[in-house]
Amino acid sequence: MNKSIEFYVSQYSNFLDKETCENVLKEIKNLKWEEHTFYSPKEQKYNNLSGEQELDSLYNLQSIPTIDTLTKKLWFAIDKYVTSLNFNWFTGWQGYSSLKFNRYSLNKKMAEHCDHTRDLFDGTRRGIPILSVVGLLNDDFKGGEFVMFRDVEIKLKRGDLLIFPSNFVYPHRVDPVTEGTRYSFVSWVW
Repeated sequence: MNKSIEFYVSQYSNFLDKETCENVLKEIKNLKWEEHTFYSPKEQKYNNLSGEQELDSLYNLQSIPTIDTLTKKLWFAIDKYVTSLNFNWFTGWQGYSSLKFNRYSLNKKMAEHCDHTRDLFDGTRRGIPILSVVGLLNDDFKGGEFVMFRDVEIKLKRGDLLIFPSNFVYPHRVDPVTEGTRYSFVSWVW
């Protein structure tokens, strides 16, 4: 077992090709976006952590044609990640969440956090989030760096996928976009 926490952050270059990314963007750009929020267990409510800089999100989206393509490809990437760990005691995972899309327009960001997402489990599903999945749909923007561990920038390009454990040891954020609009998607594995 590797004792370096960075070892468990895996980046898959060109997970999605240019055409798929462009098709997804065409399908989501004009949909109804909502302000992103984080759930606070202490306060038992949802909060905006970045004030005027909070990004926008699309939740539980299942009506766009490319969703099936994305979710099928995602299954193989998650399986590849879990298999690559080669832990005989970690034999699998039960599922992954619907994709959530994030839009970062000028000066928007995501505050530093860890993925202790609670909305995965609605009473039907049981488990805990074990992996976070982040995919970048475009790279024609400036700023919007994905940063882990407070100071490690993960350089993502259009079509790249990032998988890492969903726990407090993997804090991450997205810095403010300074030009253009950044689009990404996320999912959580349990």
